[in-house]
Amino acid sequence: MTWPWRVWVILLTLLAGFTTAFGTQAGMSSAWWPVAGLWLAASLASFGLSVWVAGSLILLGVFMDFVGEAPIGAWPMALLSAYGVALVAWDRQATSGVPVMVAEFVAVIGGLIAAGVALSLAAGIAGHPGFSRDGFMTDFLLTAALYPLIRFVTIPASIRDARR
Repeated sequence: MTWPWRVWVILLTLLAGFTTAFGTQAGMSSAWWPVAGLWLAASLASFGLSVWVAGSLILLGVFMDFVGEAPIGAWPMALLSAYGVALVAWDRQATSGVPVMVAEFVAVIGGLIAAGVALSLAAGIAGHPGFSRDGFMTDFLLTAALYPLIRFVTIPASIRDARR
């Protein structure tokens, strides 16, 4: 990964952190709010495996743990699980000729499912009664619904064109 891409990953991670912090403010608990870290996991996997992306997802996850009062390590595990599923989906698209839309669908929906399972496991291990917010499923659905728009910001046109 070149330095401009590393800077791009860091900027996207900061933007996802600000989006997360805004959504967890007092008075926002009843509002539906997307999980910006899952957008990064699904979209940045199209670049391929990267330690920079994994590291930024871990740091973002720790931040999300503190902001959302989740068990420490729950969100990093969830984001890395979503990133792993998305990597497999994009790898299958590159090697097996799976259509791009199928790869994106699996990257997003499979990533959301993997993140949900990881959060459930972390909550069970930590003795936490459940997710950090009541309307967590609606947040996941909003995240998936907004992904087609967000991917145009996170994935450059050269990558999108190469994947068609």
